[in-house]
Amino acid sequence: MQRRNKVNQTYKMLLMAFGILIIALIVVLIMLLAGAGMTEEQREAKLMETGRFIQGVSVEGVDISGQTMEEALANEMLASIAQEMEAAFAYTFTAGGHEHTFGAEELGITSSLYQTLSDAMKFGQLGDGATVREQKAQAQESGRDFKLGMYADETAVLEKLTALKPEIDTLPQDATLEILDDEQGEGRFKYIEAVTGVDIDASAFAILLCANVNSGNYEVVEAPAIVTNPGIDVATLKANTQLIGTFTSSFDGSGLDNADRVTNIRIMSGIVNGTIIQPGETWSINDAAGPRNDETVKTVGWAYAPGIADGKYRMEVGGGVCQVSSTLYNASIRAELTIVDRRAHSWPSSYIPKGMDATISTGGPDLKMSNPFDMPVYIETVLDEEEKELTVNVYGPPLTHGYKIEFINTLVATDKAPETQYHFNSPTDPEGSPIGEGKSVEWVKSRDGQTWEVYKQYVNADGNVVKSDFFSRDTYKAFQGVTYVNGADPDTIPAEPVE
Repeated sequence: MQRRNKVNQTYKMLLMAFGILIIALIVVLIMLLAGAGMTEEQREAKLMETGRFIQGVSVEGVDISGQTMEEALANEMLASIAQEMEAAFAYTFTAGGHEHTFGAEELGITSSLYQTLSDAMKFGQLGDGATVREQKAQAQESGRDFKLGMYADETAVLEKLTALKPEIDTLPQDATLEILDDEQGEGRFKYIEAVTGVDIDASAFAILLCANVNSGNYEVVEAPAIVTNPGIDVATLKANTQLIGTFTSSFDGSGLDNADRVTNIRIMSGIVNGTIIQPGETWSINDAAGPRNDETVKTVGWAYAPGIADGKYRMEVGGGVCQVSSTLYNASIRAELTIVDRRAHSWPSSYIPKGMDATISTGGPDLKMSNPFDMPVYIETVLDEEEKELTVNVYGPPLTHGYKIEFINTLVATDKAPETQYHFNSPTDPEGSPIGEGKSVEWVKSRDGQTWEVYKQYVNADGNVVKSDFFSRDTYKAFQGVTYVNGADPDTIPAEPVE
């Protein structure tokens, strides 16, 4: 009886164990069946959400065994290492031959912390059975440490590169030059190299950059870009910056060297010096100089000096600047610039060939010229106050005909001035200045009218004139003299009787 009870008890225990085993197998089967219905992406996602790193797994020497993904991402040691890597990262590339270097934040690049942790989580848990068993054994026996790198997401990088384009891209720029004030002649030209235009292809570069960074390749690469070469390089600019026109005038004697007049010449010469006229551009000396008036006497430094008005010399702001405009005119026509606007004085000037002067005034006559060439022209002024000379040089492309340009002037007609008009019994002149008794003041000087024609000559290398063309014709009108006399008209004084 006792033996039978023991057998029954053993039988019951076996049945219970078998039942538990069956239940376990069912649970495992259910789990296997459930897993079998998941895609690889779903299994990976579930692992990242609920899984834990297997024993022996570390990142950059930091043990994360048994941690969840969330816990590992919040690991302060790992976060600190990742931040240090991002701060130290710099990526260098070239665009159009120019080198650029940007940091991780500027390029939208981060550390690979999340990607590395994902790889660590899958280690020993995802894959075929043999691989998983082998990885688990490796982790348990010798550990498995994962290294952080840098990670570039194409969308983030493209956004950053698009924002950086204004800093990276360059517009093509032709070679230019500056005119140095402390030099003369061709030595005062400082040539500035041309700039190649660069327009990076942000989309293509984002793909290239991400591929390189994510593969750990940080070699300097050339960014995909549209490169536009400038139209004019320094060599071309030099070849087209030749002295093509020059003229010198003197301000020695006859009141031309009046200190205030020379001051005005100096100021206007400085304004004109360094002028650049681009192809097709029209330039105005009045626009460049601005108004000459009582206000600019204070701000610019213009002086009161004799100038022609109403048939006589009067003190005016900027008197004498016409010497600069007339000298510039003569240099410009020798350089074959196009004269858009120019007017002669009321009467010929002593400092310039007759028929070849150019008067200017605020709000009045102007000297305008345009550049007919396909290259810029540059104007240089040289003021020699010791020799009392002003020289204007025009630089530009060599004249295509190969001749030197000269001009000759010819007096072709005269117009006799009317007889001088006298105003007797005038104790003062029209401006109220007193006239001494028995004295007179020549208010307007009598001047005969003159007509001058100017011819343009083409001179070859041997000095021979090969062609002469009519260029311009100017008429200086006759001026009737006006004199004020503080005394009686002699014709009204009775003659003394003859004894």
